[in-house]
Amino acid sequence: MDQQPSEADVEQVERERAERLAEENRPEGADVDNTGRDFDPEKGMFTDREEHASTGRLYPPLEEQDS
Repeated sequence: MDQQPSEADVEQVERERAERLAEENRPEGADVDNTGRDFDPEKGMFTDREEHASTGRLYPPLEEQDS
């Protein structure tokens, strides 16, 4: 028998997952996989952050930055 979880159960699992993954709840030194995210080296942040669009360039263009 295939039983689907209730909408309340799904919402609870999603809330718990969000809480576990929240940056402020990560242990110090935890490894984080950012391979699916795009980093903007001129702004020094990932492009999916809310403040990315409103943040000005903090660093020189990538080709001018030291390696």
